[in-house]
Parts: sequence; C-alpha cells; structure tokens
Amino acid sequence: MKILIYLMIASSFIAADLISINIKIMELSLFRISLIIIAIYMILESFKSNIKISFKFKNNQDIIKKFYFIWLVYSLFSIGWVKDYYSWLRAVFFIGSGFFCITILSRYLKNEKDFMNVFRIIFIMVVLHNLIGWGELLTGNYKFADLTRFDRYNQFANNPSVRIPISMFGNPNDYATFLVIGAFISYMVFLNSNSKISKVSCILTIISSILLLFRTNSRANILGLVLGLLVFILFKYLGEVSIKKIFIAFVIPIFSILNIHKLSNMVQLFTNKVRIDFTTGSDFIRLNLIRNGLYFLKETIGFGTGAGNIEYWMETRRVFPVGKIRNMHNWWMEILVGYGMIIFIGYIFVYYKKFKVLYHSYKNIDNKFIKNTSIGLLSIMGSFVVSSISSSSLLPSQWLWVFWGVVIAYIGYIEKQYNLLFVKDRIQ
Repeated sequence: MKILIYLMIASSFIAADLISINIKIMELSLFRISLIIIAIYMILESFKSNIKISFKFKNNQDIIKKFYFIWLVYSLFSIGWVKDYYSWLRAVFFIGSGFFCITILSRYLKNEKDFMNVFRIIFIMVVLHNLIGWGELLTGNYKFADLTRFDRYNQFANNPSVRIPISMFGNPNDYATFLVIGAFISYMVFLNSNSKISKVSCILTIISSILLLFRTNSRANILGLVLGLLVFILFKYLGEVSIKKIFIAFVIPIFSILNIHKLSNMVQLFTNKVRIDFTTGSDFIRLNLIRNGLYFLKETIGFGTGAGNIEYWMETRRVFPVGKIRNMHNWWMEILVGYGMIIFIGYIFVYYKKFKVLYHSYKNIDNKFIKNTSIGLLSIMGSFVVSSISSSSLLPSQWLWVFWGVVIAYIGYIEKQYNLLFVKDRIQ
C-alpha cells in the first residue's frame, strides 16, 4: 500500500494528460487511478474494521479533516442554486479528490520514515521540474506548454532573454507557486539529510528554484518567497512571537513593495472618484475581479455562487469590467465568493490551526526531524498567504491538494506521537 501511496504522491506532480486514459468524461491520469484504488481499499478496510463516524473533535487534525468534509458537503448542496452544472461537477470532483487525499495520507503516513520518504519524493519532483524549466530557458523547446498563450509574437525561439519557464504547470504563475514551495521542501530535505551529495543537491536545487522563480516574473510568488523567509527568520532567530515582530515581518515589506501612487489609485477606485483604464492594467483587473466577487457575495446573501460557478457569474452578472478574465485569480477570494462566509471563516480557522500546531511542535518538541520539518512547513504557510493570489485558480492543482494532505497527516503524527493536544498557545 505504501508504494501505491508514494506513486500517488509522485504522479500528482505530473501533468494529468501525460500518462492517462481518456474515458470521454475525463482524463483518467496515473494520479487519479492510484487515488481511486487507494480510496476503494481504504473504504473496504473501514467496513471490515467496523470504523464508526464520530462527530466529536478528538484533536486538531480531526478538526481540520472534518472541515474539509464539511466543505465537500457544502459544495454538493450548492447544486441547489448553481447555474453551470458542469463547472459545479468539476469543482466537486476536485474538492472530493482533495478530501480523499487528506484522509488517505492521514491514515497511512504513520511515522518519521514515512514522512522522510514523502519529502524526498517531492524533492525529486522539484528537481525534475527544475530541469524542465532550465531546458525551456536554454533551448526554447516547450514540450508541455501551449506557447500560443505566452509567445504570441514568436520571440521565444530566437530571443532567450524573453523566455519564461512553465514546465508542466500550464502557466508561469502556477509553476512559480510550485517553485516557492519546492525551495522550502529542498531546505527541509537538506536539514534532515546526512549525505553530502544529498546536501549539495538540495543547495543547488534551492538556488535553481529561486532563479527560475524570478524568471517567471510572478510578483505574488516572489513576495511569497520573501514572506516565507521572514517567517523562517522570525521563528528561528527572533525568539517568541509578538505583534511587533509580526508587523515588522509582514506589514513593512508589503508596503515597501506597493508604491504610494498605486495604493492611492486603489483607494480612489473603491470610492469611484477616478476613472481608470482597465484594459491596460492587470492590477486593476484583479481589483475589479475582487469587487465583482464581493458584489456576488452580497447578491447570494453570503452563501456564495456555489461550487465552480464564479466564472458563470463573472460572465453574466459582473458589474465592473474585467476584460476576458473570468477566474478570481485569488485563492482566498475564490473560497469566499464561491463557497460563502461560513466555509471561508472555517478555512481561515483551520489554516490558523495548522500554523499553531506547527509552531508549537517547533518550539516544544526536542527532535531534529520535527524541528526542521515544522520550521520549513511554517515558512511555506507564510509564503502561501501571498503566493496563492497569483494563479487563476488553485482548485484543480492536484499536487497542492496532496501537499496539504501531507501537512495535515504530519500534524496528526506529531499530535499523537508527542501528545501535543493541550499545549497552550504562546502566540501573543
């Protein structure tokens, strides 16, 4: 079973259509095949073991897992008010797949060796996508990307300076999000490795990932990397957390990156005191997507548009111009607008829960692997707050569902192994 789980994890980082079976209604990829087999095995095993469903919250991992189940159920019930049923089904499929990933990994990843193997597998995939990215930059040969979207003037073939790495991720923003997470995963493997060759490989991969990240020109992910590094420095070198340190670590860098003129335009835009040309500014397009989203939320009385139906509303009910863009391009707003206030608040709450457990494990558990892994995952969580606003939608990102499944499984492991259930919260 472990081998099949490792296969599922590795295949989640490969393009769905690279190794797949077309069954008309969907591409049955290697990841989906392995997920289905493991899910069926897990369900049958549960029946044999006579496992009962409990509505009590045993620990933080249990709270987190049950939230994702509630999210899935809410998505299913949203069929009562959605308009685009195909998009609804597609969104429910991704959330359902994510929930099964979380459940499977939480059940079968049980010890330090399991997690070391998982992080090594992810590291190998990071190396693979780094090699593909550099191959694209050096040769101009894009085997997995649709260049009609990114090379409209056919410059990539003859002008290496304008090439951007994409790998199998469909667009540079998704690839950049992967590179940010990949850099921190590489650092975690570096800290937990005893082999000199492995350590050198990790250092080279970190440097490579950062260089490729800057070539993607994804501003949100570059900022995400900076924030992730600040979280790392904050917890590793500055001792206990305070409001002042959080302000220094997050607020000042953000305001130093945003120039005063652009911030002023945004304020004026919200108050309708100035007319802006939305056809030339991607920042203002993104702002209008948010404004439309908040309007949709108001129109649905806080329940959201329903699973997968933001694009339908953006096409038919938008108030503010957004050009040809229909996705929210903001993970947090996608959850809020698509699934409503209750799910959004729940998501923020469980995100805090993850952060809290990782923080306590880093501070209170005297174990090299736990400390190294927890500080790395804390850094990723800090970076993801901003990195997640770069992509059009993260819902279909199967590798990201798997990654968060690993994080949630790790949280369950440290809670059970080190009895970290009742540690007081020291974040002030």
